[in-house]
Amino acid sequence: MIDPHGGGLVDRIAAESHAKVLDESVDGPTLRLEEGAYQDAINIASGRYSPLTGFMGQNDFLKVTQDMALEDGTVWPLPIVLDVSHEKATNLAPGVRAGLEDPTGDRIGVLHVSEVYTYNEERAAKQIFGTAERSHPGVDRLYDRQDFFVGGDITLFEAVRDHDSDLFPAETRVLFEHNGWDAIAGFQTRNAPHRAHEYIQKSALELVDGLLVQPKLGDKKVNDYQDDVIIGAYDTLFDHYYPQGHVALSSFPSSMRYAGPREAIFDAIVRKNQGCTHFIVGRDHAGVGDYYDEWAAQEVFDEIPGLGIELLFYDYAFYCHKCDGMASMKTCAHDDADRVYPSGSHIRELIRNGDLPSNKLMRPEVARFVMDEVDPFVGPESEVIE
Repeated sequence: MIDPHGGGLVDRIAAESHAKVLDESVDGPTLRLEEGAYQDAINIASGRYSPLTGFMGQNDFLKVTQDMALEDGTVWPLPIVLDVSHEKATNLAPGVRAGLEDPTGDRIGVLHVSEVYTYNEERAAKQIFGTAERSHPGVDRLYDRQDFFVGGDITLFEAVRDHDSDLFPAETRVLFEHNGWDAIAGFQTRNAPHRAHEYIQKSALELVDGLLVQPKLGDKKVNDYQDDVIIGAYDTLFDHYYPQGHVALSSFPSSMRYAGPREAIFDAIVRKNQGCTHFIVGRDHAGVGDYYDEWAAQEVFDEIPGLGIELLFYDYAFYCHKCDGMASMKTCAHDDADRVYPSGSHIRELIRNGDLPSNKLMRPEVARFVMDEVDPFVGPESEVIE
């Protein structure tokens, strides 16, 4: 089994017998986490973000934004931070134990405060996203954060397992071993699957024993697919077109950062922690608009030391009339006039207008599932990044 990032799988979930003692140790304010921070807390505690044991302090934050590495040199591309208001910050100091609540107000654990610090949001935005423009959804979300970050290790209560029905890294590793999978490809998505996704995934399956499809579920921009639609669409695709015993579906609860190349590295690390030996990187991974070159998410891996997970890079995939099937730039000798490129935005537009996408774009069973949903897309009235 592949080693977790940093060498060991983090576990910051306290046994039920210890929860009361831990709760009684709180001597500072209680922090209610918004959904994205709540997901981050669970990902830290469960080991998805190994080797992180808590929210980042200032040195790690600065090192990550500047150099895509933790202070100790471990590759890490995105800051995992907890923002707090000025009022809360005045009651937090190194050594304080703050209570943590989920978005509904239930106590879920404790933050062992190590430091409270401020940050330059414009500089951080340029370093992380390559732009300080608020039209970039990741930048917009950064600018909406509170003025202070609080760093420190966290310990969560056993009850958080009930919230996260998806498989923790320790559980996917057991699943892979049980299935006899030595080589596992991880696939990240924020969309319902179209034919190009299917082609890439099945191409990867030719090289490995199993495939873990892990949609990222959390805050998204307007017009992205709703979380339950993504899961249901993949269930439908797997039921009709994938070999049983070689695929697994388990989501990754996390906000989209839309950080392009940096998010590609981040997503690879998370799948490494889940136990995947390979990670699929396609065109414009985690991109948005025209902020990143379409191949930047593949080229960025040339700039960093080996991650310990094998990268599978894929070119455009499309339906070719002359090939009479799905193909890619590497396998098709024909012109664009003979090709049908599955475009997520085009497919969403067809569905929104009540038109069934062609089988060359999306499997009909999947398309019908999405079209039968009352509200398949994130709307402006939702609490999302816009």
